Amino acid sequence: MSGLSELTERLAASLVAVDANDLTALAEMHTQCQTIRQQAGGLEGQRAQEVDRLAGAAEKLLTQIILRESGAEALESLSRTVTELQQIVSQAVGGGGAPAAPACAEGASGGPAAVQQAPAMPAEATETSGVCAGAAGDAPAQEMPVAAEKAQESSGGPTEAAGAQPAGADAPAQLNPDDVPLIIEFIGEARGHIESAEAAVLKVEEQPDDIEAINAIFRSFHTVKGVAGFLNLGEISSLAHSAETLLDLARKGGLKLSPATVDVILEAIDLLKEMVNRLEKEVAGGRLPGPEARLPGVLQRLKGATAGESIAPAAGRAAKAAPASAGACEKPGSAGAEKASAGGAGEATVKVATDRLDSLINMVGELVIAESMVRQSVSSLLGSDLRLARNVAHLGKITRELQGLSMSMRMVPIQGVFQKMARLVRDLARKACKEIELVSSGGETELDRNVVEAIGDPLVHMVRNAVDHGIEPPEERQKAGKPRCGRIELRAFHQGGGIIIQISDDGRGLNKRKILKKAVDAGLVREGQEPSEQEIFALIFHPGLSTADRVTDVSGRGVGMDVVKRNIEMLRGRVEIASAEGRGTTFTVRLPLTLAVIDGLIVKVGSERYIIPLISIEQSLRPTAQQLSVVQGRGEMCMVRGSLLPLYRLHRLFDVAGAVEDPTAALLVIVQDNQRRACLLVDQIVGQQQVVIKSLGERIGKVQGISGGAILGDGNISMILDVPGLMEAAAAH
Repeated sequence: MSGLSELTERLAASLVAVDANDLTALAEMHTQCQTIRQQAGGLEGQRAQEVDRLAGAAEKLLTQIILRESGAEALESLSRTVTELQQIVSQAVGGGGAPAAPACAEGASGGPAAVQQAPAMPAEATETSGVCAGAAGDAPAQEMPVAAEKAQESSGGPTEAAGAQPAGADAPAQLNPDDVPLIIEFIGEARGHIESAEAAVLKVEEQPDDIEAINAIFRSFHTVKGVAGFLNLGEISSLAHSAETLLDLARKGGLKLSPATVDVILEAIDLLKEMVNRLEKEVAGGRLPGPEARLPGVLQRLKGATAGESIAPAAGRAAKAAPASAGACEKPGSAGAEKASAGGAGEATVKVATDRLDSLINMVGELVIAESMVRQSVSSLLGSDLRLARNVAHLGKITRELQGLSMSMRMVPIQGVFQKMARLVRDLARKACKEIELVSSGGETELDRNVVEAIGDPLVHMVRNAVDHGIEPPEERQKAGKPRCGRIELRAFHQGGGIIIQISDDGRGLNKRKILKKAVDAGLVREGQEPSEQEIFALIFHPGLSTADRVTDVSGRGVGMDVVKRNIEMLRGRVEIASAEGRGTTFTVRLPLTLAVIDGLIVKVGSERYIIPLISIEQSLRPTAQQLSVVQGRGEMCMVRGSLLPLYRLHRLFDVAGAVEDPTAALLVIVQDNQRRACLLVDQIVGQQQVVIKSLGERIGKVQGISGGAILGDGNISMILDVPGLMEAAAAH
């Protein structure tokens, strides 16, 4: 029963410096109470009932404190309950000897504390519970494994030690409706901890002796374990506990984190991600998830890694080992990723549901529209009424500032996406037996949350393309006079009111002859036709076209780059390619900062007004008769700076009456989509304006060539043109 005594003493020691706002520490204490109740069955008769009753009472008090149902009063009751629990356990274990002194009552006031008889506290308690540690002047300040580790010896395994149900349980626990808000909050926090742990693991793979990074991984797993245990999420708690035990040994120097051990930790992180995602889906359906089939195998590998055994890779995850000479690359895999900025770590934050935030931004957008309408309504009076003009100007200033502030609330750094790419490069490089260094910069660049969420898939496909098609095997690179270690650069920066993301590699580059041959074979290009370099590069975005010699689980099916183009166009962006054979390729993605507003050029066609996104406009001009011509099979054309561009009449595409028919009496707006360029014929340019984007609604649905609408200052609605869709519609027309 020494394990029960030690658990009780640790519970008492944790109570010394506990803060009612420290959810992690409270959850850990809650888990300890559950474990004490489990082990109380080993006592005899009435004492077992007393220990179970007191531990249960402490558990309920901790629940009240965590749920903010009680404060100082509950803490006092908790202190008395734990003191009584100490006495009962001490008598039971010691055979009726002198009861243990209260853990906190005297230690906190400077008197001798009972922790002098208690075993050394775990490292995390030593850091935060300095009161008890200092009071026990004679006790050595050595670290020991986490609290549940000793209990594990007497309770039969990590799952039970964490207060969880066995992994092989037949049925999941019932979902308590009162726990749903806490579980939802836990899911968000767990994802943040998992992301931090993954970044730290990649850093440890680079620098195995980086104790700070190992401690960061340990803390992430420890926090997830504690809160999951409190919420009765047994499988998540047991997985986090097993990983935490391994890392606790590593941070004390008892275990060297080898590449195989790092693989097991990453496997645990991947499974933890899946379990959290599954938990979110099941809770939304009003239930808890059932047993996780992969958990026993991962727990077994974690246990083996902790014991220093040789670890077999998981089924389905076996990857070819990296070349033995991988050390030649300074930063193998992906460890070149930059550190996340620590700025703002001390800022106070509050969690707000995203739907509330989106509603706020929508209302601010309506306010901007209303302000524009008011300004236009009183525009004729502003010249004669200076006070009105001043007030209207002040209203406009406040509205613009409010709009900017509300938009900034949706802005998040792209660092999280870059971090995922680091893990992707690391895994793909090992699988392909290549040595690759990923270097990222500009991770602190911020853009709209919706854009960040949507850009993940295109970046995954482009990075996979760079690893599989771009970077050569080490031996091939050496023969070409290149370093064995390939290099992929990921950059993000602001430019011209938008954001630029570049993915560069120093690999083979695009083989234009091979791409053209594949395109001819697929019937995309006529035999003998000589497209330009940019037109050849654009062919890789065509569905089904792939230059891979064989299909693998990484690439070869010709669908990846098609997804890239389609997803980026959905974000009103575009992608450009620059490549030199034998030297490498650069993909440049241009995106708007936000999807809520757009900078556009308002043009008039007949009695209608349309908005053309500025990101798609190259220039505008009034053509001369000499520039205009008609080419058989291609229609009206206009010569612009040596290039013959198709001319599309908007009034014909949208069936608008009363428009200017003579191009020399109208204006041409030159637009571009990737390497395609065209001239749009408009009557006149009204001006440039930032407008709030409105969807067309389910009743109208998707209209080719139109991406949405906007309400202008006079209250009229103007359609926003979708340049890629417009070009396709015009070409078909």
